[in-house]
Amino acid sequence: MRPAPLDRKLLRDLLRLKWQVLAIALLVACGVSVAVMAFSAQRALSEARAAFYEDTRFADVFAQARRAPLSRARTLAHIDGVTAVDVRILEAGLMDVPGLSRPAVARLISLPQDEDHALNRIVLKRGRMPDPTRTDEVVALDTFLQAANVDLGDRLTAVIRGRAFTFTIVGGALSPEYVYVPAPESFMPDDAHQAVFWAPRPAVERAAGMSGAFNTVALKLAPGASPRAVMQDVDRLLAPYGGRAAYVREDQASNAFLEAELKELSTSASILPPVFLLIAAALVHLVVSRLVDAEREQIGLFKAFGYGNGAAAGPYLRLAALVGLLGAAGGGLGGAAFGAAIVEQYRQYFRFPVLEVTFHWPAFLGAAGVAAAATMLGSIAAVRRAAALSPAVAMQPPRPASYRAGLLDRIVRGSGVDQATRMIVRNLERFPVRAALAALGLAASLSLLVGTQFMFDSLDAVIDQAYYRTQRWNESVGFAEARSVGAMADIARLPGVIAAEPVRAAGVRLQAGGREELVRIIGLEPGARLQRPLDGEDRVVPFEGRGLVMSEALASRLRLAPGDRVHVEVIDGAGVSAVLPVTALARDYSGFAVYMDRRELNRMMREGDVASGAQLLVAADARPAFYRAIERTPQIIGSSSRDDTVAAWRQAMAEAFRVMISFYVGFAGAIAFGVAYNTSRIALSERARDLATLHVLGFGHWECAYILLGELAVITLVSIPLGIVGGQALAEGMGAAYSRDELRLPAVISPDSYGLALVAYLAAIGLAAAMVAPRIWRLDLVAVLKTRD
Repeated sequence: MRPAPLDRKLLRDLLRLKWQVLAIALLVACGVSVAVMAFSAQRALSEARAAFYEDTRFADVFAQARRAPLSRARTLAHIDGVTAVDVRILEAGLMDVPGLSRPAVARLISLPQDEDHALNRIVLKRGRMPDPTRTDEVVALDTFLQAANVDLGDRLTAVIRGRAFTFTIVGGALSPEYVYVPAPESFMPDDAHQAVFWAPRPAVERAAGMSGAFNTVALKLAPGASPRAVMQDVDRLLAPYGGRAAYVREDQASNAFLEAELKELSTSASILPPVFLLIAAALVHLVVSRLVDAEREQIGLFKAFGYGNGAAAGPYLRLAALVGLLGAAGGGLGGAAFGAAIVEQYRQYFRFPVLEVTFHWPAFLGAAGVAAAATMLGSIAAVRRAAALSPAVAMQPPRPASYRAGLLDRIVRGSGVDQATRMIVRNLERFPVRAALAALGLAASLSLLVGTQFMFDSLDAVIDQAYYRTQRWNESVGFAEARSVGAMADIARLPGVIAAEPVRAAGVRLQAGGREELVRIIGLEPGARLQRPLDGEDRVVPFEGRGLVMSEALASRLRLAPGDRVHVEVIDGAGVSAVLPVTALARDYSGFAVYMDRRELNRMMREGDVASGAQLLVAADARPAFYRAIERTPQIIGSSSRDDTVAAWRQAMAEAFRVMISFYVGFAGAIAFGVAYNTSRIALSERARDLATLHVLGFGHWECAYILLGELAVITLVSIPLGIVGGQALAEGMGAAYSRDELRLPAVISPDSYGLALVAYLAAIGLAAAMVAPRIWRLDLVAVLKTRD
């Protein structure tokens, strides 16, 4: 069946404008692919999490105690709204792992005695479960086995509560509590040094010296039950046994990090696609407007032969829709590939039994519909102009352009400026709206390049602030129980220790103005040198009596300022509470930090002069001996290395940001290329006759190319300052959007990042110019000069 005349015209227009159409479709594809990628990855994580949590009966409320009798489990089960209770023993210690220079932190957890009613079940990935009749077999977290190169059948020894516990690893498992395992002093994972083991209860009782008792509890709630009411009852019942404040699933470390990642995917899907679609709509407007102006006579002939307004305008509207749909199809394919790449990266951090990406059809169909609508809306003005043309007006020659002295002509007279440059400036003055749209499109590209490069610079700023300015220790240790500060003398005598300072950390609930946060108060020496809070000017913030020094982010969350008072409820120890003043704010990009004079914190907690850990400066060449010494010290159950943490941060964030930045750089380059190519092609179409005439009059090919691409060069230069300003604004917006409780990203952009963004920006524009410029040499002078347009 032969196509209708208007359909054949549409096909001819598509073939003739194929490169312009493809350039605009590329922008549409970028926008659609971001939406498909983000929603596909989000669905993959959400479905994997939901299925894993359901299969393992992940709890809704969690709590800890020092030592509670098993009989309390029955009392907890009778709390209104509680449907299941699982009490266990969890103890931690240090463990030497062959092949690792630093000891790993080992968490030993008792397996449930009644698997049918258990919560937080583990899923066996390999090997077998421990023999209930043996006390030397464990199942290990599979991520630890892989990261530390530990095999099934290996025997390890951990020091738990001062007792050496030697065991054989018989299986590897995954747990809903440890989908993501952050390091103690960082939110980044350190799988090789974070070991989790599950063993039969008799084995854990023996290792921990806790027969007939428990120190951790998980609860499942009935639909509609009040978590807050349940937590209050749990806190009341466990308070006599050294209970810590109960918390809900949303505050569980692994789940909270996963939830933040899902939020970031939603942020990406809402920020970027509109930018691409708006620019694509603007380019469609330019292309279709140019096409309508060039085909005035054809439109007039259509109407003279009886075609109505809708039929005459239809090919242009369908052209715009096809651009949108073509880009949407490419975006769907790209989004599927990018989504698979993101999910593959997630497999390195989030450990689920099944994590598979599936194409998000609703996101694709929605984005494709919006893309087609955006490109069609971009063509509306030109389409309406085509429909409004009457045959008599359309077949008349267009009104000649009005030429007059421009700004440059009035400023510079005579031969101060060559004729080619004057032509460039005059043409820009004749079409200011088109030039402004092109400049804004290119500025958007540069803004995206600059604004996304900030992530690397921001990470460097966070590391420098958190680990080299505020924290100046390179090793830290944690004690099983708060110890007399006199024990610091023993710590200071450990191999390689140059300096040692005591620290008292306590979990607290802060309440102010109806808002509350669970955080840690870090008690420091008033003259501490290894960790000190700093203000926005990098000045040390002094402690004032019982006052709190609070991070700016936490103060903003609680809407507090220096001089305000906050209710502090200690959730460790005796559970005391007090109302304390906020005396100063500290700039802290990592975590919600609260600092206090250690001695005042101990007085508030009604304790003696004690410390819960120590921060150390250890000689680099003595670290192996230092690590061996702390492994043999029963009171030390935790260890952290600043250098290892920073290295893990850089590696993990570089991996994550590298993928993200690659996407953004490619997308931003697509914007720059699409805008530059279409601007140059439209200029060539409009000025082909003029350039041919100039060539006949003696202008060379290079001069003609200079006239054509000079406009693009001017627009490019004008857009650079706009793009830099926009990039800074975008960096601030993305920093706010991607920041989370454990990490806030300052909008810092280094000169190197500006340079890299400008190089990528100019390269994309240069590629577009290189594709258009050769057409000057291929102009058919006879054919062009015969053409009225």
